[in-house]
Amino acid sequence: MDTTPLIHSALPTSYRLRLQGRLSVDWTDWLSNPIVTVEGHGPASIMTVTGTVPDQAALFGLLSFIRDLRLGIISIEYLPESNMDKEEK
Repeated sequence: MDTTPLIHSALPTSYRLRLQGRLSVDWTDWLSNPIVTVEGHGPASIMTVTGTVPDQAALFGLLSFIRDLRLGIISIEYLPESNMDKEEK
């Protein structure tokens, strides 16, 4: 049985976060190569942020930042590197 973890907590990892709400925030402090898209308008809009965090500590810092901004978290999706490469093309 292979017990190798999917995610190594000390390595850069890509994620896609779907958030309720919309803010014009510079995500480059938290994510490298961020891709931000927004669906809809006003408080019901959905913002999708895709990028790479350096490690899980940075991911938890980003989640705390989102909490402090009072954005609703709809989903957080781990992206294997092959999926992230497709996003950037």
